[in-house]
Amino acid sequence: MIAVPGLFGPAEKVWIPKGRPSPFHDGPTKDQLMSMVMALTVEVSVLRERLDTHERVSEAKGGFGTADIEAYNADNDANAERSSLRSRIMHKVFRILRQDTARLETEEENYDEIMKEFDEV
Repeated sequence: MIAVPGLFGPAEKVWIPKGRPSPFHDGPTKDQLMSMVMALTVEVSVLRERLDTHERVSEAKGGFGTADIEAYNADNDANAERSSLRSRIMHKVFRILRQDTARLETEEENYDEIMKEFDEV
């Protein structure tokens, strides 16, 4: 694996495997889509578990209800934290695209090899 600069600058590294990935479908676009869907699925699963925890704790303690949730307005600190969380999720979801871009920028293939691959398709 090699480290390349990430989306938010050189301090954030993206680790990419050396060599060609083994596709699980008939093309790299479908592999990218599958990776993105899986990243979203993980995020939704974690989110649903946390939501379930909040619902159970609220119910057990006689806490807030739906009207309280609808009336809530987030403050600046909450909005900043939410923005950070959204960025983290987007970073995970689009990781596969950053990896492919980094791989293209670091691979040293010659023109004849690339053209041979296109001829085989």
